[in-house]
Amino acid sequence: MVLKKYCSVFALLLVGGVQIADKPGHAQTLQQAVNQIITSNPDVRSVAHNRLARDEEVRQAKADYFPSVNFEAGTGRDYVDKPFDDDLSPQQVKIGVRQNIFAGLSTMNEVARQKARVESEAYVVRSTADSTALKAVNVYLEVLKSQAIVDLAQENLTLHQRIADQIKLRSESGVDRLADMDQIQSRLNLALSNLVVTEQGLLDAQTNYNAVIGNPPLQLTRPDNPAPMLPASREEAERLAIANHPQLKSAAADLEARRKQDEVAKSPFMPIVDLEADKVWEEDTYLSDYYDGDKREDLRIFLRLRYNLFNGWRDEARKSETAHLINEAREIKNHTYRQVVESIRLSWQAYEASQKKINYLRQRMQFAASTANAYTKQWNIGQRTLLDVLDAEAERIDSARQLVTAEHDGLYAEYRILNGIGKLIPSLDLQWPEEGAVKDKEFNLSTEPETSAVKKPAKKIARAETEATAVSAASATGRSSMKLNPLTME
Repeated sequence: MVLKKYCSVFALLLVGGVQIADKPGHAQTLQQAVNQIITSNPDVRSVAHNRLARDEEVRQAKADYFPSVNFEAGTGRDYVDKPFDDDLSPQQVKIGVRQNIFAGLSTMNEVARQKARVESEAYVVRSTADSTALKAVNVYLEVLKSQAIVDLAQENLTLHQRIADQIKLRSESGVDRLADMDQIQSRLNLALSNLVVTEQGLLDAQTNYNAVIGNPPLQLTRPDNPAPMLPASREEAERLAIANHPQLKSAAADLEARRKQDEVAKSPFMPIVDLEADKVWEEDTYLSDYYDGDKREDLRIFLRLRYNLFNGWRDEARKSETAHLINEAREIKNHTYRQVVESIRLSWQAYEASQKKINYLRQRMQFAASTANAYTKQWNIGQRTLLDVLDAEAERIDSARQLVTAEHDGLYAEYRILNGIGKLIPSLDLQWPEEGAVKDKEFNLSTEPETSAVKKPAKKIARAETEATAVSAASATGRSSMKLNPLTME
C-alpha cells in the first residue's frame, strides 16, 4: 500500500501535470516556455540586432558598385595680383559624378567578406538561442523536480503525523513506552524541517524560472522524453555536433571572412580606374576675361588612372597583418572544434551514467518501499521496533528523492545532447529566430592543419601618385577649358 501511495505521487512528475502556484492559470509547456525565451530574451535579441547591423554593412560594401554624385557650390572673394590686379567675387556651382571601373577587386572581396560576417553572426544567433533554450529547459525541469521533492517531503510529514497519532493512542493505552513518543516527536520535527527546506528550494527554482523565462511558473507539465531524437551512439553524436553546431559554423564563417579580408588587402597593389564627369558653372572669375562675358560653363569627362607606387610599406604591413588574422581565426575555429567535441562527449557520458543510475535507483526504491511496508505490518504486531519502521520509511523517502533527482538529471542530459548537436530548438518543433536565417553552406569544420605561413607581398618602389587623364568632351558653349592656360597664355 505504501508503494502504491508513492507511485501515485511520483506519477505526477513522470506523467501528469504539476501545479506550481495556488492561483489558477493556463498550463505552460516546455515548448511554450522556450518559444517565449528565444523571442524576448535580451541575450538573443542583442545578437539578433548585431546580425541586422551586419546586413547594413553588406549594403555599405555594395555601395562602391554604384556611382557617387556630389554637388558643390561656393562664393567668396578672390584677390588677384597676377596676371592682373583686381578683386573678384567668384561664384561656382559644380556637379560631379564618379564611377569606379576597377579598384583591384576590392569591392567584390569586401562584399564577400561582409556576407561571411553576416553568416557568422547568424550562426551566433542560432547558438545563443539554442544555449538560452537549454537554460529554459534547465529551470523548467528544476521547478518540476523541486515540486516533486516537496510532495515527497509532505508525504513524509503526513506519514510521521500518522505514526505519531498511533503512538499517542498506544501510549495512552499502555501499549508503547514514553520513549517511543519522544522518538516520533523528534522525527516529526525533522520532517517539518525538511519540508521547510524543500519548500525554500521550490521558491528558489520558481525565482530562477521567473528570471530566465520572464514570468512566474503557473502550471508546468512534464515534457515528452526526447530520447527517440537522440543519436544512436556517441560517435554519431560527435559527427552531428561537428557538422551542425552553430558555434563551429560561426567560427568557420569568421575564417572565411578573414580570407576575404586578405584579398581586400591585395587591392592597393593594383591600379585604380575611375570614370569622372563634372559639370561646372562659374561666374566673375579671372578666367572670364579670356572668354566672352563674365560666365563660364564646362563639362569635363575624365578616365582617370591612379597607381600607388610607394606608401611607406603601409600596404605591405597590412597584407602581413591579414595573414596573421587568418591564422588567428583558424586557431579560434580549432579551439571551438575542441570545445564542441568535449561538450558532446561530456553530455553523452552524463546521459549514459544517468540511465544506469536510474535503473539502480528504481530497483532500490522498490525494495525500500517493500521493506517499509513489511516493517510497518510487523511493527503493528510487535515484531519490529518503532525505530526500525522510521528508518525504513526514511530509506524509502530518500530513495524516492534520489530517483526524482536522477530522472531530472537524465532528462536534462538528453536535452544537453540535443543542444550539443545544434538541434535543441528544432527538436521542440520551433523555428530559429528570424535573424538566424542563413543559407547553410559546407565549411571545412575539421582540424586538419592548414598552412599558416605569412606570405609577404613584393616590395614597392618610391611612391608617386600619377594620374593619366583623357579629355573626351567639350563644354556646352563649344569652348574647351583645355585650349588655353590663362596663367601662361600658352
